[in-house]
Amino acid sequence: MTDASRAMLSRRRFLTLTGALTAGSLALGATGLWPRWALAEPELANRLLRLGRDIYPHEAIEDRYYLEPLTPLLEEQRDMIAAGLDDLDRRARAAHGHAYAGIDSGAEREALLRHIQDGDFFQAVRNTLVVGLYNNPELWEPHFGFQGSSWEQGGYLNRGFDDLVIDWL
Repeated sequence: MTDASRAMLSRRRFLTLTGALTAGSLALGATGLWPRWALAEPELANRLLRLGRDIYPHEAIEDRYYLEPLTPLLEEQRDMIAAGLDDLDRRARAAHGHAYAGIDSGAEREALLRHIQDGDFFQAVRNTLVVGLYNNPELWEPHFGFQGSSWEQGGYLNRGFDDLVIDWL
């Protein structure tokens, strides 16, 4: 085999490569660019996502912004998170006959969360997400109406003092 023949890309090889790239891009698009751990453990990710969205409900924010901040928490305290989710599912089944994520009513899910809100599991997820969501510059302007730091432009008296565009405040 010559160098020229090795450098040529056969039609079959081209179709194989483009098919793999297309499948990969569809998988990424379908998951909203979920973190690697969430792709490996979709059940755990979906359960945590439901919990995160119930604690901080923002429909317009993509799933990945809820899941990415939880990565360090899962790496450090995975057993606590898994046990907390299992306990939440056990409570949900006892009260409603479904796992927590399977309960359609937001009010019923909230009632379950009120029973565990003082526990270590709930506080760890809540504290991680409050920083992960509200300290993320990608979300400030489009989702919360916050324009970011203004000290570089002379402080809020010169930029931002009268610019309140937050419609949910």
